[in-house]
Amino acid sequence: MQKDFWALTILFLLPLCGSIAQEIQFELTKVDGQILKNSGFELVEVLDVQRKFTSIGSIYTVNNQQDKVKIKNGVPQGLKSFYNKSLQQTTTDRNIQIRVLDFTISEKRQSTSVASGELKIKFGYYLKGSFDPVHLVDYEAGITYKRSIHRTDLINQILNKGVTNSLVFFNDWIKNHATYNRKLAKSVKLEIVEKSRMSDRDTVFYDSNRPLNWNDFLDRPGRASRNNAMIFTSLAMEGSPFMDNGVLILPLEIKIYMLPGSSWVRADGKNDYSLNHEQRHFDVSRVAGNRLINRLNALELTPENYEADVNDAFFDSYREMNKLQETYDARTRHGLDRAAQERWNTILDQALKGEMEEIEKELIKGK
Repeated sequence: MQKDFWALTILFLLPLCGSIAQEIQFELTKVDGQILKNSGFELVEVLDVQRKFTSIGSIYTVNNQQDKVKIKNGVPQGLKSFYNKSLQQTTTDRNIQIRVLDFTISEKRQSTSVASGELKIKFGYYLKGSFDPVHLVDYEAGITYKRSIHRTDLINQILNKGVTNSLVFFNDWIKNHATYNRKLAKSVKLEIVEKSRMSDRDTVFYDSNRPLNWNDFLDRPGRASRNNAMIFTSLAMEGSPFMDNGVLILPLEIKIYMLPGSSWVRADGKNDYSLNHEQRHFDVSRVAGNRLINRLNALELTPENYEADVNDAFFDSYREMNKLQETYDARTRHGLDRAAQERWNTILDQALKGEMEEIEKELIKGK
């Protein structure tokens, strides 16, 4: 929780001389003409999220009077101008928002001629894009000092030093994190990974060179089902993105599998015709997986949208797989219609080769 320093800010009257607190305005400028090489960002917005007043605090001046301190053109515009003028103009890849969480100055009188003070700074840096800004990093620091009450010019140096430190910090942070921080990725590269996985008693992975056999059906037959056999097939997608020289690499493996422990066959249903019907259910899942790969390869991914778009493509394909399974069973009457079964054998053989015309028609018609 941020402390509200402004709750104690008042107009300070000096009854001895009858003067009223004044305002002193300072401009944020480059320190010693320092120009930094831009690490690839532009400050496009500054939000002063805590400040209730235009002043950032108060300092002592002549006659031991406390005067309010303001930034020329206000804190947001002052900071934005300072950052943009202090960076060498280069190609910028990232739009940055600063949220000013604290930027205050306060002083205590040490004697009639000396004041001690502290400048507090806390900035939150965010990456701006098409959606909500993404938090990158916070900068928090303070500068303590002592000065002659007559040297108000030192306040301007302290303010500029504090803001310069924040700029140097963030510019270095961008430079050091750009190659491996996912939030700073410039682009996304999708890679479909093909892996050969070994099947076992728990999971049988789809393999065109390894058709199903009845030993893959380990569950007990369902008492309430009239079918001779039942197979549980599905598809999954997994991958861990990583950064490579500023590019987000997204390797994705599409896994098609059946679960022996959830698949069963009755003793009197073990024949080649029934096994083919169950194999075709497995083929339907493979076709759905291939169509998912096509969807993924057609996506135009950006660092902002890649997660949502990839997940949408997966769930669309998952729903499509279930619809195809239901349509297949409805058309073949769970394999009882031999002519329909033969037709679907052909449809699926074509689809496995990438010819999806008949599959598209079946998806439109539904069950």
